[in-house]
Amino acid sequence: MNDALTRLIRTKKILAGIVFVAVGVIFMVAARAIPSVRELGWLALIPWTEFGAILVGAGVFSIWLDSYFERERSEADEARLRRLLSEQAPAIRDAVIEGFAFENEDLRRVATPRLLDAIIGNSLAIRLDDREFAHELYADIRDQAVRSVERWHDLKISVRLSMLNRVTEGDPIPRSGAGRMVITVRHEYTTIPSSPVRQFVSLSDLDEYRQLIQDPASTFAWYYRPGNGVDAGTKDAFELVQFTVDGEERPIRRTARKGAQTYHVTLGIPEHERDREHTIAYTYRLMPADHNRLLHFGVDQPTRGVDIELDYSDTDITHVNMIDFIPSSQKSVVIKSPDTVPGKTIGLQFDSWVMPKGGAAFVWVRKNDLVVTDHHRHPDTEGANARVA
Repeated sequence: MNDALTRLIRTKKILAGIVFVAVGVIFMVAARAIPSVRELGWLALIPWTEFGAILVGAGVFSIWLDSYFERERSEADEARLRRLLSEQAPAIRDAVIEGFAFENEDLRRVATPRLLDAIIGNSLAIRLDDREFAHELYADIRDQAVRSVERWHDLKISVRLSMLNRVTEGDPIPRSGAGRMVITVRHEYTTIPSSPVRQFVSLSDLDEYRQLIQDPASTFAWYYRPGNGVDAGTKDAFELVQFTVDGEERPIRRTARKGAQTYHVTLGIPEHERDREHTIAYTYRLMPADHNRLLHFGVDQPTRGVDIELDYSDTDITHVNMIDFIPSSQKSVVIKSPDTVPGKTIGLQFDSWVMPKGGAAFVWVRKNDLVVTDHHRHPDTEGANARVA
């Protein structure tokens, strides 16, 4: 151990020995000079020579003794340090691991985002024994989480399908839509809102739709494919009928243009309450294209706890298949009403985290679809040229 501190301590010891020698020599010189000075004769009573010899001997001996034992002392110190580290290594290791695992504030003070990414990626690579897979997997999850501005909890989506069997005066749905299907959807979740407003857009422009879904926290977009017989700019196609925050309704403002419409809602949360969780719920109604047999619902933000239920009791639907596309090691719970009860419902429940784009899709078969299929089996039957959805 020949570092700067060790050399400095050695230099100080040598200087201290030299000082002892110098003072001893001065004492011995004074012992010879004092008898020749009559005024200082009384000082001759002091044994200056003996004191000087003692100091000179102490200085020389201390320098030699320190040099003699320095190597052995250094080896003893190193052995003691090794023994201490060996004995305390488990405790030190556990403290370091616990600090990285649980003390987030301590880690935040010393680590940059880039360092944190490297630590997590390398740790996952060790766990999975595949560096490339681990780093790409973590990067994908990280990007989804970082880009998400909200965290949703206890998301419940209630979907009700019903048939428009009769049209009365004043009905907002035109008579041409009689017999078609109407979908009523209610979303409810708890979150800390990132924006003071929410907007809902129904449109048929695919490029605009792709642009709107880049901000899924504050914008809900519903896309209608052009040419499917539904005008996305009308209330018949889409209408936001209710919006509440913590159970209190908020006013809804609608603007429309050709082929699109937008609903604006101000959350109205006081400034001092914006940093706490609020329950947001909204209900909208839409009428899909007549040939549509698919309905898809996905989460827009990382969500913990998802409950999706489809009620098709008031329809001529004979069968519904649900497609679960929640990527997780945990299994979702599928809930379906028994055939012996009047109501017809199907849904799923999932208690863990769901990343954006995860959710469920419903595909159904209506009664007239079975009739059309049967007509195709018998070409001479009426309606054989009907389109199959």
